[in-house]
Amino acid sequence: MKGVGREISFNTKGVGGWWRGERSGVQILPAPESAPRANEGADNPFILEFPIQDAGVWPTTNYSITNQRRRREHQKLTLFLNLLLGGTTKFLRERPRHFWANVCSGGESKIEWVQEWYFADFGQIVIQELSAPVGEKLGQIEPEKYYKEVTGLDGLGLHVPDDLDESICRYQSLPAAPRAKFDRAAYWLSMASRQWEDSMSASYASLVSAVEALTPEDGTKHSVYCDKCNENRTHDVPGATEKFRSFFEKYTPDPGLRERRSKMYGLRSKILHGGDLMQLDQGRAIGWDPPWWNEREMNTELWGLMRTAARNWLKDPT
Repeated sequence: MKGVGREISFNTKGVGGWWRGERSGVQILPAPESAPRANEGADNPFILEFPIQDAGVWPTTNYSITNQRRRREHQKLTLFLNLLLGGTTKFLRERPRHFWANVCSGGESKIEWVQEWYFADFGQIVIQELSAPVGEKLGQIEPEKYYKEVTGLDGLGLHVPDDLDESICRYQSLPAAPRAKFDRAAYWLSMASRQWEDSMSASYASLVSAVEALTPEDGTKHSVYCDKCNENRTHDVPGATEKFRSFFEKYTPDPGLRERRSKMYGLRSKILHGGDLMQLDQGRAIGWDPPWWNEREMNTELWGLMRTAARNWLKDPT
């Protein structure tokens, strides 16, 4: 029996309206008026609705079959939307952190040991059909323009690419193995965002892991640019660095960046094998220090490349 799962997700852009994918059955709704909100740049809540298989045993316990399906699909879809939507899209951690925080109330500041958490009464978590839209429909933008211009915080709230429904349908129709690869890539991209505040080195390594999740398995053949042949040829993929470069040559083609991409992977190898840390993690990021700034630019460049390549891979997951 088909049903609709519902859960809270977050985006760093404010979500003031609704969007519905007529083919995918996915819907974005604003959080209820009673829900706690924050300014743009914070984790702003919205309701995500999505199709699930209802096992027909709801309700029983928190560990019912239906609820487990709902939680799993919510997390996977949220990670997927993090690749497609402007800002950063995430879900609440299942293992919340505890930390010291400056809690302001009534103009007074107080230091308290707090738990990371969020709650809002958004109604039932499993329903039979999509909820009625609330507010105005979210603005839609042509994809090429969207991914060039709608990236940072602009105060305009969340907009969506006008091929969002089509992209979700592509994801939903992936066979099990390619979908698992894509889920791993989306997971590591999300981890790169979460780790940024703690370790630039770990964040960068997660970005590279997101790429590696989508590269061919060892021993397969792949079309790469051959320097000796001076053209694209199908060869055995010899190693991790070459797979990394060939992935971008297929999905974000630019032969002039081949050496740059080798450096990107080389930095990752040094980090994960204990040979180095990025300058920011060594306390050397002072002013316009060239090594620190070069690493920051490489990280930003890889972030953009990964998001573009993953979207293109979804169109041609060969």
